[in-house]
Amino acid sequence: MINRIFKYCLIAALCLQMQAVFSQNTGGTIGTEIIFVAERNTTPSYRVTENPVIIDTVIPLPSFTYPMLPKSYESQIVLAPITPSRIKIVDKLEKLYPGYVKLGLGNYTMPYGEVYYNAQRNRKFNYGVHANHLSSFGAIKDYAPSQFDQTKAKLFGDFFLKNHTLNTQFDYKNFGYHYYGLQNDSIPKDSLKNRVAAYNANVRFYNTPSRDSAKLLYNGYADYQYFHEFKKDTFPTSSNNARENTINFGSNFKYKYQENIFALDIDFLLNYYKFGEGDTSVALQYRKKTRNNIFSLKPTVTTFQFKDKLKVEAGLDLNFDFNGTKIFKPVPIIKAQFDLLKGILIPYVGIDGDLTQNSFDKLNQANPYIVSSVDILNQKTFSVYGGLKGSISKFISYNVMVHTSKFSDMALFVNDTVFSDMYRFDVVYDNISVIGLKGSITFQQEEKLKVDAYTELNRYSAEFEKYAWHLPDLVIGLRGAYNMFDKIYIKADVSLQGGRKSPGGLFALSPSDDDFKLGFINDINLEGEYRYNKRLSAFIQFNNLASQRYYRWYNYPVFRFQVLGGVTFSF
Repeated sequence: MINRIFKYCLIAALCLQMQAVFSQNTGGTIGTEIIFVAERNTTPSYRVTENPVIIDTVIPLPSFTYPMLPKSYESQIVLAPITPSRIKIVDKLEKLYPGYVKLGLGNYTMPYGEVYYNAQRNRKFNYGVHANHLSSFGAIKDYAPSQFDQTKAKLFGDFFLKNHTLNTQFDYKNFGYHYYGLQNDSIPKDSLKNRVAAYNANVRFYNTPSRDSAKLLYNGYADYQYFHEFKKDTFPTSSNNARENTINFGSNFKYKYQENIFALDIDFLLNYYKFGEGDTSVALQYRKKTRNNIFSLKPTVTTFQFKDKLKVEAGLDLNFDFNGTKIFKPVPIIKAQFDLLKGILIPYVGIDGDLTQNSFDKLNQANPYIVSSVDILNQKTFSVYGGLKGSISKFISYNVMVHTSKFSDMALFVNDTVFSDMYRFDVVYDNISVIGLKGSITFQQEEKLKVDAYTELNRYSAEFEKYAWHLPDLVIGLRGAYNMFDKIYIKADVSLQGGRKSPGGLFALSPSDDDFKLGFINDINLEGEYRYNKRLSAFIQFNNLASQRYYRWYNYPVFRFQVLGGVTFSF
């Protein structure tokens, strides 16, 4: 619309302009003429000879080249060797055989039998029985009859609860032997016999938390044992056989807080020993009726620092010995070790000790040829020690220790002249000091080979006795076990002992140094087993390969070379 109006206005203006032109007067000349005289310079013109061309808008890009510098860094790759893993793939659990029998026979008319029977896999309980018997009907040349028999049996049951475990066990043993420490082989074999038996029952209850390690761990136990000698055939109605009842019960607690472990042990040890009480045939000074009770309280704290490199344990072993002349017998406990070189070098020091309850059973186990009338005193031990231990490699470990120890009321055995003609032993107590050096080194290659050697050097000093009777100044041992293709198993051990002192010199009219020497022990044993399959195998044992008739106790030589062989069977 606006464009149309604009066109109309432009046409009208042009018409008016044309009208004005045609209306002028053309008859005369009207105007003014002005003439200028000037010099005008004109620039000459030139013809452009170039033809127009179309410039292409595509501009070619230049190509650039960058030369590569011939310099490079030479790198090296070092690969650490990795021991290949051994994986045994088992499709299903191996079959378990609940029964096991081992039967054998050796020289000196020595039968041997052993039987196991266990429950198979069960998540709620486990039970079993184990019994063995070893006896000998042989003799030692020029000595009184030395026949013996040893029978032991054990019945156990374990019950696994949700967070607790209950262990129960009943033990029985019956040992018969002869006092053969007389150089007279014409003595009737039943004239010097003795037999002891023990019945033991114990129960243990403890918690087993599966996840939280910071929970309180606790353990409670109770133990009862009756041990006795059988009555002598010559005095069937008297009480001239030793008997004792032992009751032990207690508990221990452990709690871990951060890097510390707090522990507390509480023990009550009760012992009641009797011999010849009310028997007028026994002299009054030899009648025994002893109550030997101990209460022990042992709090300790163990801490780990510097990423578990430093381990320190401190505490007190507070003992109340109601049978001794001194009731309260505390023992400090301080132990420390520091890992210097990632398990290769671990120095350690410590102050330690304890109070060990003695009983007629323990004394009889140490030396079965003791008299029936003995005094019962408890042994207190105090030790200061220091040493080095560690693992040189994954196969070799070692331990070297030097110590000084004091044993108060240590039991020693001296030949008796009251109840026997020196073929039985009386128990004497002495305070023994010892300075010693111990060392051991172990080599173990998985389950194939294990060898360990150990040695002890001790210097004993007795307060009342002339020597620490029967204790060795030098002990050297070597043990080894080898598994060949899970078919052949070989075990060997060598035990050397020297420097033992014999109480025989006490009974000599003019004793010399040789009268107090008990002789050197060179005991070498070897055992081999061939497993035909998982159920059947054969074994053979060689004892005292050097065939040395050394003396374990004064007047008591051991059997010379012994061999025992047999078979085992699983069912």
